Amino acid sequence: MASATKLRIRVEEEEFVISRSAATVSRTIRTMLEDDPADVITLPNIGSRTFPMIISYLEKHANVYLSDEESSNFDNEFASGMDINVLKKLMIDAYYLNIEGLKRVLAPKMADKMKIISATWKYKELRDRYQTPGWKERLVETYMKIDWAAEDVRQRRKRELEEMEEQTKKIKINN
Repeated sequence: MASATKLRIRVEEEEFVISRSAATVSRTIRTMLEDDPADVITLPNIGSRTFPMIISYLEKHANVYLSDEESSNFDNEFASGMDINVLKKLMIDAYYLNIEGLKRVLAPKMADKMKIISATWKYKELRDRYQTPGWKERLVETYMKIDWAAEDVRQRRKRELEEMEEQTKKIKINN
């Protein structure tokens, strides 16, 4: 039997030991403990690879002596450099466990990763569009269209300027 200050949590056939105060940072675990004050809690929807990271977050934020600066530094370093797939899994786990602070930490990190992915996909789309068979011909054709359009605009602008000069001359002659 676990002590009154420790709690065992079973995740994917593995058991983790965590302090009760840290576990209650999660609203889901807190509700489970209120409903059934058992020594072992089973979390079926959490992965055993990400749960140790969640435990470190919970333990750090359960510390009442932690200053705001230390907490902020820990939060900034917590998810930095993580793979997008790990971030997604952590985000899903944070929502399942209802850990508000962890959700606030992960959301901007996830947004930054999504921006990078979006830019990468745009680059790949452009690269693939022009690097398929015949890409050089299509690129030259596109440049020709742009040059033709630009030349047409230049000629129109020149004609308009000439017409304006003629009208100006006529006005001067009449006056």
